[in-house]
Amino acid sequence: MSGTFPTAGFTAMELQTNTRSRLTESISGQTQRLKSGAQYWSFKLKSPPLSRSDFNAIYSFIVQQDGQVEAFTVVPPVISSTTGTAAGTVTVADVNTADPLMGTSAGSSSVGVSGGTGTLKKGDLIKFSNHNKVYMLTEDVDLDGSTVDQVSFYPPLIESVTGGATTITYNSVPFTVFFNNDQISYELLTDGLYRYEIDVREEL
Repeated sequence: MSGTFPTAGFTAMELQTNTRSRLTESISGQTQRLKSGAQYWSFKLKSPPLSRSDFNAIYSFIVQQDGQVEAFTVVPPVISSTTGTAAGTVTVADVNTADPLMGTSAGSSSVGVSGGTGTLKKGDLIKFSNHNKVYMLTEDVDLDGSTVDQVSFYPPLIESVTGGATTITYNSVPFTVFFNNDQISYELLTDGLYRYEIDVREEL
């Protein structure tokens, strides 16, 4: 089963960025370091104490994921929305640029955008409408709604985006994830309430 996790009501979250690299070291102590895989996010989410009926509605969704088999979407609390004042629809701009890092192809670290007003801030999470990867802004952006603005982010695009068609989500950003293990347990408290924790990683 896929779908959307049935609640965003969590009391705590632990976010982690994961990047694979390879390090070799010579006898003299000199090192060579090379990135060897794509970046992905992982995180843990902890629930508040829940009544049995509220818990059962969530846990039934969890068990239908067949452990690590299925992927689903979840909107983490707080971090999934901008810390800026952005409003309106922001679209990848249909323009050419001489900046090798600003474009629409896979591997680009920034894109031109149009539309929207207000600000997006470094550290905000964004998602492009044509693929599931979530990115983090590395520079502040002031959207004026009329000219092309530059949005810089990490990691570089894993898929190309289409100028004039691809929009950017910056509030309630959904992560496509799967469980990090096949066993999802829960805690039954002495007052009869239930509590659980999920450990997930981003699906690329």
